[in-house]
Amino acid sequence: MKKVTIAEALEMDCPVLDVRTPKEYEEFHIPGAINMPIFSNEERVTVGTTYKQLGKEAAKDLGISLVSPKLPDFYQQAKKISGGKPLIIYCWRGGMRSRTLATIFELMGLKCHQLEGGIRSFRKKVVADLEAASRLNRTFIVLEGLTGTKKTEILERLAGKGYPVIDLEGLAAHRGSVFGRVDLPDRSQKDFDVRLWERIGEIGETDYYIIESESKRLGNIEVPAFIIKGKQTGPRIQVHTSIPVRVDTILSTYQPDKHHEAIEAAWEVIEKRTPNDVQEIIAEALKAHDYRTVVEQLLIHYYDPKYKHAEKNNDGSIRHVFFETLDEGEQLVKAHVDELAKTTAGSKPAVQNK
Repeated sequence: MKKVTIAEALEMDCPVLDVRTPKEYEEFHIPGAINMPIFSNEERVTVGTTYKQLGKEAAKDLGISLVSPKLPDFYQQAKKISGGKPLIIYCWRGGMRSRTLATIFELMGLKCHQLEGGIRSFRKKVVADLEAASRLNRTFIVLEGLTGTKKTEILERLAGKGYPVIDLEGLAAHRGSVFGRVDLPDRSQKDFDVRLWERIGEIGETDYYIIESESKRLGNIEVPAFIIKGKQTGPRIQVHTSIPVRVDTILSTYQPDKHHEAIEAAWEVIEKRTPNDVQEIIAEALKAHDYRTVVEQLLIHYYDPKYKHAEKNNDGSIRHVFFETLDEGEQLVKAHVDELAKTTAGSKPAVQNK
């Protein structure tokens, strides 16, 4: 059985099997890897406890008893996944879990490569590559604006046209507010880092990135310092639209009628940061499921003042865009991005129109 480095594995056109537990896989994994867990989350805890209390041999005996009944199914799955190509198999450190399954598959005639260093080698590469990216001379064009001004939608459209957009909220699965995790999955820092690494790789050579103005934390995710620095110094495009449009945007995004309890829980976190009369209005509106009033009051009395204070941290030149429809906003922002892109170092083409 051949061992391969992470650099070799990423260049190979082969199926990748992650044999760690579903919990470990969910935290982060190599993009495209298929989870074939040798142990369930609970089984791994049991094996670990046995190792600590009774020793290595007892843990190995327990592990074999747990894995043996699963081997026929593993083999059938692996045959389908392989498609005649070698399988790359990894666990946490390139240890017993991946070696065991790879050895058995080899004995059954499936060609396998074990990833040297396991998922830890991939994590080291991600960290090193992001560090290298932080040293590159890149301009960050910053899209900013009050809550609900369709910044995310505009960025999505620009990304669809091939612009070098880094959607930090999308990568973090967080909308950047106390309501930011409503109807979105939990995401770990390691998973965010992988997604950022992957997106930077997809963009490739460019003189600039386009980002939304974010704080240094998105929920439990910390945005890399080089992006925050780029945000604070990069040219800014500030978008403006009317309160009714902003309220419609937020209602469409959060769908509060489907997530009433989550909205109430988030409101309780910030309730005391609003004036007493506003607290009463929002409390009554929540009881009545009058979400339009809830959103409007939050915008006027909480988010808008908070945003105007935060924007003072940015020093880049600023351009203002006023619009009512998404199509209009997209076209106006796109025109400013195209102008700003011409002033970036080297003026390399960063857009492939689709």
